[in-house]
Formats: sequence, structure tokens, C-alpha cells
Amino acid sequence: MRTRENFDRNWMFHVGEVGKIVKTVKKAGMIAGLTNALGEERHEPFAIGEAGRVSQNVARELLGDPNFELTQIYGSDTPKDKITGWVGVNLPHDWRLEQPYNSERGGAFQGYLPNGVGYYRKVFQIPQEDEGKKIIIEFDGVMRNSSVWVNGCFVGDHLSGYTSFYYDITDLLKYGDEEGDNVILVRTDTTGGDEGWWYEGGGIYRHVWLTKYDYLHVDRWGTFVRTEQIDNEMTAVTVETTVSNEYPQKMKYGIRTSILNPAGELVAITETDCDTPGIDKQTVLQTVQVAKPLLWSQDTPHLYEAVTELLHEGQIVDTYRTVYGIRTVEYLQDGLYLNGKYVQVKGTCNHQDFAGVGIALPDRVHEYKVKRLLEMGCNAYRCAHHPPAPELLDACDRLGMLVLNENRITESTEIKLDDLKSMLYRDRNHPSIFMWSLGNEEKISGSYQANRMLKRTKDLAKRIDPTRPVTAANLSQIGMDIEVNGVNYGESIKIGQSIGEWIQSHPEAKVLNTENVSFFSARGVYADDPEGGRCSSYGSRYTMLGKELDVGNLGGAGGTSTPERSWRYFLNNRFSGGLFVWTGFDYRGETTPFQWPSVLSHFGILDYCGFAKDSYYFYQSIWKDEPIVHLMPHWNWPDRLGQQVEVRVYTNCNEVELMLNGQSLGKKQADAEAGEHTLLWQVAYEPGLLEAFAYRDGKVAATERKETTTEAYTVHLEANRSELLADGQDVSMVTVSVRDQSGRVVPVANNRIQFHITGEGKLLGLGNGDPGCHESDRGDARSVFNGYALALIQSLDEAGEIRIEASSEGLVPAVLTLQSRKDLTN
Repeated sequence: MRTRENFDRNWMFHVGEVGKIVKTVKKAGMIAGLTNALGEERHEPFAIGEAGRVSQNVARELLGDPNFELTQIYGSDTPKDKITGWVGVNLPHDWRLEQPYNSERGGAFQGYLPNGVGYYRKVFQIPQEDEGKKIIIEFDGVMRNSSVWVNGCFVGDHLSGYTSFYYDITDLLKYGDEEGDNVILVRTDTTGGDEGWWYEGGGIYRHVWLTKYDYLHVDRWGTFVRTEQIDNEMTAVTVETTVSNEYPQKMKYGIRTSILNPAGELVAITETDCDTPGIDKQTVLQTVQVAKPLLWSQDTPHLYEAVTELLHEGQIVDTYRTVYGIRTVEYLQDGLYLNGKYVQVKGTCNHQDFAGVGIALPDRVHEYKVKRLLEMGCNAYRCAHHPPAPELLDACDRLGMLVLNENRITESTEIKLDDLKSMLYRDRNHPSIFMWSLGNEEKISGSYQANRMLKRTKDLAKRIDPTRPVTAANLSQIGMDIEVNGVNYGESIKIGQSIGEWIQSHPEAKVLNTENVSFFSARGVYADDPEGGRCSSYGSRYTMLGKELDVGNLGGAGGTSTPERSWRYFLNNRFSGGLFVWTGFDYRGETTPFQWPSVLSHFGILDYCGFAKDSYYFYQSIWKDEPIVHLMPHWNWPDRLGQQVEVRVYTNCNEVELMLNGQSLGKKQADAEAGEHTLLWQVAYEPGLLEAFAYRDGKVAATERKETTTEAYTVHLEANRSELLADGQDVSMVTVSVRDQSGRVVPVANNRIQFHITGEGKLLGLGNGDPGCHESDRGDARSVFNGYALALIQSLDEAGEIRIEASSEGLVPAVLTLQSRKDLTN
């Protein structure tokens, strides 16, 4: 029977070169050294046969060296030091995050963390009873240019850091105690050229799996479950299954497919008799009828499961499970339709990294990010600009977040086509994915070469998945022969003509805004600070290239457009589907406009820790129906007594009244239908209480207040989850704040917080969202930035209490206790 074992634990890691390890040798299995068992590890120097043993013994006698190994002749002088510089790690792991910032070597695009080389080595055992099974090792993502050796054999290279890959290691393994310990060595190298212009990290940063199954099995990513039409009474579900027969002889077998509803109940079943020649594959189509289907949608993300069983001579030899949703998706000239209903895209573009962990996100952090976006009113996630971790898509499936899944580069070389296939086959069962993007802003787009490559990648995508539309995100639509024209910055960039003008000459076109806004801001910052590497939340005066301009009241030279302008652009061009705002979260790298000392981007609606910036509430006001009102800035300005302070209010209500210390500063109207959600006041500063009262139909519907605080008094801790699963992987996100004696967050606090964790948990990482902060994400202390920091606490393997102590000089310390449990179900 099939098993899939998590292979993340108990690796050794070495940063930097360990010496030359060859990939080609004169005789099989003789690379040895670090690629095979050493020292106390149970081994022979290589899997020596009798002829080799005789030759080796003769050589030892002639040379007078009892330790001579044939690998010295037929293999290579492979490094053997498995102690010096090696440290224990669990995966996922981003080794670049542990390096110091370097303004000379790192580069702005990569967040000033240098490139380099890292090695991973693991010793493991395979039980004797597994001999006779196929065994593969699967890597969900390794950054980048990875090379893999197993038991003295070079297995393969994989260049891309964003696509999943695997190796069949069945014949290379040692089975049972008699054969000894197995060794896998993985080299990662980020020095050979970047794939992206953002921080890409380094190392085995996604999960690794050891998968075992019969020689007759469902192929890797071998099912495709789809629904092409919805009937509320009875819906046909098509299941496409590819079976691999790796026996030398023809095999007769049955494919039994069972459909389980969201409650786990059997609702349909079908069985088909098949036979497949030896060392061959076969694809079989089955159709089942599901009565009264529960549809997958954003509000009701119902998930079904298809259980595929292969039966040979009355025995189940393989079981393969596929989670999917029953839904239809189509993109028409007026936008996206899910299950036949129009859906406005309220989207954000997102890179994959996060505070404290870099690109090595635990599963729970993926979920946290998706939930933060949903709370904003966001309903669509663009994977910019590469396929995501599978767990990100799983979270989107469960939570009802639509996904635009994107290929890294639009190129039709064989290696890039393989990367595209990897994304399509791996991800096509996820109901959250509503569209494929073949790439982003290729500079050769529209050229004769690009047109040929676009056609080939488009045709490949439609062959592998004919159920979803295909786009490619570009600044110009000239020469773009694509199913859905993906438009980047249609509100700002004029490539000969506006999108409104372009659509008039292309009335048959379907258009989706694939990237919008690009607005600079740093959380809690209200004036540009080039020396500190931080942009104003009012709208930076600096352009992408760092040039300062007079940009007027709403700012916005920084980046490409203001949120207000981009929203009005959509309202005037509703055929364009909605918005995909660049970006949902700040990310490491692409540190425009200031370069150093910034190490993070400024584009996020949320900062690097997931704390809301002011613009978060603008998007809430346009994307949510519930009454929203938000005040900015904070109200701690002791050096501006009597001076004018710009007060900005975001709202989706009709009218807002501003009050300072109980005195009305007047009411202002907002016309949401016309895209007006931002109101401005100029207020002479005096300390105290600033309040906004938002009205709908003459009644107060929402309020917010900003109050002048006293000096910092205490540290405060608050966890998003008080109970963790005791599995060594679960994570709680602990918000750290500095507060005054009345319990109010001090919005200008920058105190350094020291952490001490005891019990059944550990401190995984730290962050504060400050683009100019150079403190390590992997230390045991972090300064708060404008009142806040984030601590990621990870469970260990045993149940029990996790005690978090946070202290800072001159402040009352905080203690928070979490519980780690073995029986936690969610």
C-alpha cells in the first residue's frame, strides 16, 4: 500500500562549500565520502561486490594500506568531514535568512542578503520489508540549482527554485540492518543567476516526502477531477486517472473510484477493468454522478475527495486520494463567473516570504497570511511570480480564496516547459485556482520570438487543463494573442493608448487587471525618511527610481498609482474584472525607492509581519459591505503642538464627523458610488482624543478613535492561537506590543524586547515590519517598530505548556502561556 512519509526532520546543514563532489565517475556507486555512510554510520565504503572486494584486498596488500578504498581509483577524492561546520536543522529551512545583511554583496533586489552555497545531509534507514516497493523522494521546492546524491550515486540536478520535483531512488537504497544506513546529500546554490527580482532565499525551503508504493500505481499527480457543468440535482464528475505499470509484464487490474462528500460520506462509486503493458502508462476516464452537489465557492468552500484504488487479483495494491471541489469557472467579457455567478476580483499579488522565516514558511503561516487577506475583504490571491507551496493552495481551498496561479517565466525551452508542466499537473485539482498565468511582464513580449513561445506554452496549458482560462500579465497588450489579456497598471502606464481605448479597437477581448497600484508606505510612518529607509503612509514623494517629486495632497509618486486612483480606474473600466493590488504583504528585497538601508519592499497593504498599514482600511472600505471607518495618523505629536496635522479618514459610509477632545471639526460626505472613500481634514494638533463618527442613513454606523498615549510602561503579548498541535511544526503568531499604563499601544515605541521560551515550544523567528531594520529574524531579541513586533512560536513534539517571557529595560515584562496538545484537531 502507498505511504507518504514526511522527510523534514534530522538533517545536517553546512553553509559554504565543503569541497568538490563529482557527478561523474568511472564506476557505478563510487562517489562515497559525504554521499555515503561515514564513521559510526552503518556502512561499507560503498556497496562492494565480490569482484570488487577481491580487487580492493589485493590493492590494500600491495600498498600496505588497510584503509585503501577502490573509490580512490574509480571514484573521486570526495570530502569526508561531516563534523566541521555542520549543524542540525529541520525543514523547511532558509539558510540565507541566517546570514548578516551586506550592503556590498547582497543587492537591493535580494534584500542585501548574500547569495551562496549550502549543503544538506541526512542519514536514514529503510526497513527490510520495503524492498520490492517503488520508493521516490519528492521535493516541494529547493532554492536553487540543486544537486542530489544518494548512497554514492549522483541522482540529478534541478535548476528552478519554484517547481516541485522527484527522484526514483528504489535501486540505490540499502534495505534493513544488514545493508546499513542510507545517506542523501543535497547541494543548493543561489550564485548562478537569480530567477526573480525579489528576495528568493536559499535551501530546502519546502517539504520533502518519501513516498512508497507498488510497482502498479497511480502516477505522480496522476488524477484530474473536474466538473464542466453544474446541475443542482445531479452533477456529472469526470475523473481522469493515469496508471503507471512498472512491472515488466502486462498487468490486469481494476480502478475503483469513490467520491466522498465534505462530511466524509460515500456519495458515488464506479469501477473500471483495465490492463496496461509492462513498463508503460495508461490514462482512463471515468464519470460518476453526484446527487445534490455542495458547490465550492468563496462563501461555501465545500471540498470533496476522490479515493482511487487499484485492485489486482482481488487485492488493493494502491490508494490515491484527491481533494477537489465541485464548481465551474469561466471568464467572460465582463469578468469572472464562478458557478455561473459574477465575482468581482478583489485581489492582491503576493510573494511567498514572511517575517521570521524567510521563504521557509510552516503550513500554519501560509494559513495565517490567507486569513489576514480575507479579513481585509480580499477574495483573490495572485501567486507572484511563480507556483506557490502546495500548502498555500490547500489553505485557499479550505478558506475560499480564489487563486491566479502563475508560471515563473514564459519560455518554451524544454526545461521551462517541464517547469510549466510541473505547475499544471501538480495544481490542477485545486478548486481555488480560477486561472493560469503563463508569466509576468516578459520584456520580449510582442516580439516574433515571444509570440511563438507564448503560443506553445498556451497550447500546452490548454491541453493539460482545458477547464480554466489562461492569461499572461503584461504592461502592453500589443501582439498578445492570449485567451484573457492580463493588464498590469492599466491605470497608470500608457503604452501607446489606455486600456479603455485599446478595448474599443479590440471589442472581442477579455481583460483582467493582473497588477495594480504599487503604493509605497511603511506602517506608522507619516513622513518620508530616506536615511531610515522608510516611506510615508500618506504617499511617498519618491519615485520608483528614488527621485523626489512634488506630488500634491494624496502623494503617490512612490510606486505607480494611489489606491484611490486605481479604484476609480476599475469603476470606469468594469470590463477589466477587478483589481490585483501590488502587494498584499511587504516582502524582502526590491527595496525601491531608497535601496540601502531598506531591506524590505514598501508595497504591502500589510507589513512583513501581517500588521495592517493604514491603506488596509481603504481596501476594507471598497471591498467590504460592513461599515468601515479608519483614522490616520496616530495622535502622539509632542513637537507639533498647534501645528497643522493632516487627518485622513477611510470609509464606506455616507458621512463622517471628526471630533477632537469633544469638539466637532465638521462633517464631510463621501460618495462611495463615485469611488470616494477618502476624506481629509487639516487639524491644529493638541493632545487628547481624536474621534471619527461614520454615518449611514443619518445614524452612526462605525466609530474610531486615536488617543494621545503616555510614555511606554509595559510589554504586552497576544497570541492568535492559544493551543498548538504537539507535532513539532504548528505555529502561533504572537503579537508583541508596547503599551502605556492605561493599556494603550504607544505608536512611536521602538523598545528592544528580549524573549525567553521554556516548555514544549521554541522561538522560530521574529519580525517587526520595519523596512530599515537590520536586526536578525533568528535571534532572541527584537525591537518593536512603531509599537509592534511579531514572535513566531513553534511547538515541539511533546504535549505541555509553552511559556513565553518578553522583557525590556524599564518596562513591566509580559508572560504568556500557550498549550501544546496531541489531540488538537484543527
